[in-house]
Amino acid sequence: MNKKQEIYDKALELFLEQGYDHTALSRIAESLNITKAGLYHYFKSKEDILALISEQGVAQDFVPILDASEKIQDPEERLKFFIRNYTTKILTRDPTVRLAIHEMKRLKPVHQKKILKEWRRCLDLVRNTISELDERGRIVKVNKTYAAFALIGMCTWTIYWFDYRRRESAEELADTYVKLFLNGLLKK
Repeated sequence: MNKKQEIYDKALELFLEQGYDHTALSRIAESLNITKAGLYHYFKSKEDILALISEQGVAQDFVPILDASEKIQDPEERLKFFIRNYTTKILTRDPTVRLAIHEMKRLKPVHQKKILKEWRRCLDLVRNTISELDERGRIVKVNKTYAAFALIGMCTWTIYWFDYRRRESAEELADTYVKLFLNGLLKK
């Protein structure tokens, strides 16, 4: 393993254990038995480590779900797929996503821009899918933007209460989200 990856892994571990605010760069360096100056050789700041964690998480986990969702023709199946996969593959698999989402406000605009681009893509996917269902006369009258934010928010809030030691319940949680959202959206 290269040194940059070691720093990344240790920082991630400490951010998750102690929180981003309570993890000093000196603590990261000390735990790796390197100097703080040695750490600066690989990362300019603690924020740069967080940016890499966030950007890699989005690229590795979130983007593939968006890509796969966009390929599904039936809008109801697309929503089901998105909800299930966003919940089970991102929100309940790894607490790293909690760090990335919760601490995103700490990132400089240049780093936020890359991540927000994918979040915007997510919003558009969900809103456009709801619009397709509306065009087919399959949903109740609803503000599509609010409904899209509600769905994404409902699922994303999971990071604040989900017990990652109980990953086996992720499928049941995802199915519950599908039922709650679609039963409130679709016409009877």
